[in-house]
Amino acid sequence: MAEAHDRAADTAEATQTIKILITDRIAHEGIDLLRAQLPEAQIDERPGLKPEQLKAAIGDYHALIVRSETQVTAEVLAAATNLKIVGRAGVGVDNIDTEAATRQGIIVVNSPTGNIIAAAEHSIAMLMSLARHVPGANASMKAGKWEKSRFLGVEVRNKVLGVVGLGKVGMAVARRAQGLEMQIIAFDPFVAPEQARKNGVTMLSLEELLQQADFITLHTSLTSGPNGTRGLIGEHELSLMKPGARLINCARGGLIDEAALLKALEEKHIAGAALDVFSQEPIRDNETLKQLVAHERVIVTPHLGASTEEAQIGVATDVAEQVVTVLRGDFPRAAVNAPLILSETLKILQPYMSLVEKMGRLYTQLQPGPLSKIELSYNGDIANYDLRPLQAALIKGLLESVSDAHVNMVNAQVIAKEWGLEIVEQKSSTPAEFANQVTLRVVSTNGYASSLAGKAGTDNEQIEVLSGTVMHGIPRIVRVGRYWPEFVPEGYILFCRNPDQPGMIGRVGGILGKVNVNIHRMDVGPSTRKRHHTQQDSPDVALMVISVDDPIPNWALDELSKTGDIIGVTMVKF
Repeated sequence: MAEAHDRAADTAEATQTIKILITDRIAHEGIDLLRAQLPEAQIDERPGLKPEQLKAAIGDYHALIVRSETQVTAEVLAAATNLKIVGRAGVGVDNIDTEAATRQGIIVVNSPTGNIIAAAEHSIAMLMSLARHVPGANASMKAGKWEKSRFLGVEVRNKVLGVVGLGKVGMAVARRAQGLEMQIIAFDPFVAPEQARKNGVTMLSLEELLQQADFITLHTSLTSGPNGTRGLIGEHELSLMKPGARLINCARGGLIDEAALLKALEEKHIAGAALDVFSQEPIRDNETLKQLVAHERVIVTPHLGASTEEAQIGVATDVAEQVVTVLRGDFPRAAVNAPLILSETLKILQPYMSLVEKMGRLYTQLQPGPLSKIELSYNGDIANYDLRPLQAALIKGLLESVSDAHVNMVNAQVIAKEWGLEIVEQKSSTPAEFANQVTLRVVSTNGYASSLAGKAGTDNEQIEVLSGTVMHGIPRIVRVGRYWPEFVPEGYILFCRNPDQPGMIGRVGGILGKVNVNIHRMDVGPSTRKRHHTQQDSPDVALMVISVDDPIPNWALDELSKTGDIIGVTMVKF
């Protein structure tokens, strides 16, 4: 896998036109960036597409950019035969079926930092509005009233703010609240208490936070499942809140059980709530949401958390940059459904990714058959890096040549699981035969490497151990089974075994000459790393590796096999 996501480059080369579809309104700065960086691309802005229209159109496009309005469903993605990337100009990806995208190898990116300040500032604005009844007082004044005594507020100084979710936005809110002299407590199972203490925040359990906080603000993603955050604040959690406490949600609508919140407000257990997000947007005819919006102690805004000029420019340009990166064949910095690999690491690993992919392709052609378990060993300095891209490259090489699956870093693990393929990694910084070496070993069902099966020098000899290295930036195979050749895995290569004695090379060259196939490189791999051979020794078996300019006809391969001394004749294409 020479690139992290090479389908884009392949498609662009084949069609000469990259097509990008934008179905929600984004800042023009993002579109300008796309036009400047990809002048050859066709960029279509089609906001407001209905689901069926999007499904009908998406097959022509390589990239899709959305905000929160467009629903990128599994049905839409199934029709996206050329799609490489879906970019969400914002943080949440609830409107994108990331699981379906992952299965299809489509990268999903967002803009996790573009609207941090906007979301944090809006949360503080909602907090202050709750504390001082700003919207109600404003509406009263506009109605010609003067109801000073009705809008008695509270100070936030010395009050306790509970932050649920201490990520980038949650921490930004905490810092601003500290400037208001509030005491900050937080709940986040993924943040170390020591790290929080360094920022003046005390970590508590969710139950403790609910019982102690005067104001509670939510800043976590929306996830489903047994340990998910959907319905995180329900009837039980609301009952734990201090009487008179106030709840703020500028994160995701589904975090709160809205019916339970309405009940808590009507029972006057909590003093108020400020909501920027809802389980259904727009709320339309949802009766519970209509009652919440109308409630006198509820402040509402129509999902304005990221609605600042600066934030909209930030998320648009951020996503546009990542779309450009992917369509150029590189890996983005904020992939939602793939591991984060630093660009500096990818540059170092790229030749090894190519090597491992070709090792996988070589194995499936030399030794076709079912796969269950692969041991992948790394020796040398290479073992000190994050090697997840190499595992994805191996899966790509092993499976793409025997199936119609497109494998990349996004879906490699999913496809491996579907095929029942287990990959075990071993790392050692100690060099092996070469300074940096990668070894692939296929393990049979009884737990032993099946490369030991089959008598050496016979047609049924198993070739299931491969080793490779990178020299001067060029991938090279240095071990095939028990043989130690050294060759560059590219183009057409003929593999055959023969007695390690004079005359063998000439015999093969003569047959290839008859079919006018040119040999441009040749290597003979002995069955031991170093040979100490005397004339009295019986000739060992060697592996002949011949790189040729054109494919060899089957009849010529048959003629090679019929010579008697030349066995295991196999033609491989990289």
